[in-house]
Amino acid sequence: MQDQVLKEKIIERINKIEDENILKSIEFFFNTSDDEIAKFLTIAIEQYKNTEENETRDYTDYIKEWVKSM
Repeated sequence: MQDQVLKEKIIERINKIEDENILKSIEFFFNTSDDEIAKFLTIAIEQYKNTEENETRDYTDYIKEWVKSM
Protein backbone atom coordinates (compact mmCIF):
# COMPACT_ATOMS: atom_id res chain seq x y z
CA MET A 1 0.00 0.00 0.00
CA GLN A 2 2.76 2.47 0.90
CA ASP A 3 4.53 1.73 -2.39
CA GLN A 4 1.45 2.77 -4.34
CA VAL A 5 1.10 6.01 -2.38
CA LEU A 6 4.78 6.78 -2.94
CA LYS A 7 4.47 6.11 -6.68
CA GLU A 8 1.44 8.42 -6.87
CA LYS A 9 3.33 11.20 -5.06
CA ILE A 10 6.28 10.84 -7.45
CA ILE A 11 4.00 10.94 -10.49
CA GLU A 12 2.16 13.94 -9.06
CA ARG A 13 5.45 15.78 -8.50
CA ILE A 14 6.70 14.98 -12.01
CA ASN A 15 3.43 16.24 -13.49
CA LYS A 16 4.05 19.62 -11.83
CA ILE A 17 7.45 20.06 -13.51
CA GLU A 18 7.35 22.38 -16.51
CA ASP A 19 11.07 22.84 -17.20
CA GLU A 20 11.96 20.74 -20.25
CA ASN A 21 15.58 20.33 -19.16
CA ILE A 22 14.53 18.86 -15.84
CA LEU A 23 12.12 16.50 -17.58
CA LYS A 24 14.85 15.37 -19.97
CA SER A 25 17.15 14.74 -17.01
CA ILE A 26 14.48 12.66 -15.31
CA GLU A 27 13.92 10.72 -18.54
CA PHE A 28 17.65 9.99 -18.80
CA PHE A 29 17.69 8.99 -15.14
CA PHE A 30 14.79 6.56 -15.58
CA ASN A 31 16.38 5.02 -18.67
CA THR A 32 19.32 3.74 -16.61
CA SER A 33 19.42 0.48 -14.69
CA ASP A 34 18.06 0.19 -11.16
CA ASP A 35 21.59 -0.48 -9.88
CA GLU A 36 22.88 2.75 -11.42
CA ILE A 37 19.93 4.70 -10.01
CA ALA A 38 20.66 3.26 -6.56
CA LYS A 39 24.35 4.23 -6.82
CA PHE A 40 23.47 7.75 -7.93
CA LEU A 41 20.96 8.23 -5.13
CA THR A 42 23.40 6.93 -2.53
CA ILE A 43 25.99 9.48 -3.65
CA ALA A 44 23.42 12.28 -3.84
CA ILE A 45 22.12 11.55 -0.34
CA GLU A 46 25.64 11.54 1.09
CA GLN A 47 26.44 14.86 -0.57
CA TYR A 48 23.19 16.32 0.74
CA LYS A 49 24.02 15.18 4.27
CA ASN A 50 27.50 16.70 4.00
CA THR A 51 26.06 19.97 2.73
CA GLU A 52 23.60 20.11 5.62
CA GLU A 53 26.36 19.46 8.14
CA ASN A 54 28.60 22.14 6.61
CA GLU A 55 25.80 24.69 6.56
CA THR A 56 25.01 23.97 10.21
CA ARG A 57 28.63 24.38 11.23
CA ASP A 58 29.01 27.57 9.21
CA TYR A 59 25.83 28.99 10.69
CA THR A 60 26.94 28.09 14.20
CA ASP A 61 30.31 29.76 13.67
CA TYR A 62 28.56 32.86 12.36
CA ILE A 63 26.38 33.05 15.49
CA LYS A 64 29.40 32.61 17.76
CA GLU A 65 31.22 35.47 16.03
CA TRP A 66 28.14 37.65 16.16
CA VAL A 67 27.72 37.03 19.90
CA LYS A 68 31.42 37.82 20.50
CA SER A 69 31.07 41.15 18.72
CA MET A 70 28.13 42.24 20.87
